[in-house]
Amino acid sequence: MSDLIVRRATVDDIPVLARLVEGFAKGHPAEGHVRSAAMLKDAFFGSQPIAHVLLAEKRATVVGFGAWRKAYDMFWSMYGGDGLGLYVIPSQRGLGVGLCIIAAICDDIREHGGQFLQASYDAVLSPLYERVAVGRRERTCHVSALAFQRLAAVAGGSAREIIRALPDKSLNYVPAASTSKQAE
Repeated sequence: MSDLIVRRATVDDIPVLARLVEGFAKGHPAEGHVRSAAMLKDAFFGSQPIAHVLLAEKRATVVGFGAWRKAYDMFWSMYGGDGLGLYVIPSQRGLGVGLCIIAAICDDIREHGGQFLQASYDAVLSPLYERVAVGRRERTCHVSALAFQRLAAVAGGSAREIIRALPDKSLNYVPAASTSKQAE
């Protein structure tokens, strides 16, 4: 997967992002709902964007996306990110694309001053998410502390490199030295 890159989406990506959202909606109650490209553009690229979108490209073809928004944890008094969606086209699943997007999201959150990623997920994805993140019964999880910093630090690497560098789940309980970029 060395030919895979994860980059920030731009307004020019609206058509491909709209197609990805259609794929993401399959099986959801809103699957048949007509979605507006204008609303998608306003939500992600308008005057007050609600979230950040990253796209995964393989040989200049978009194969997946991840979206997150800024979050604040009152108990820990820190900013982070809420994962809003992660989707990889069916032909590219099982190749580490999702993991590369997650690492890039962690790096993007960190660049915006955040220190954790929290998300909800389907039971099918629990083996992937709960390998690194701390999962809860309601199928929500978080990656934080030193585990978050280490995952963010490997963003941009190949899926194989990221898998080899996955932090142990216990590092979610080890405070990171700082919130700046680190290469643990």
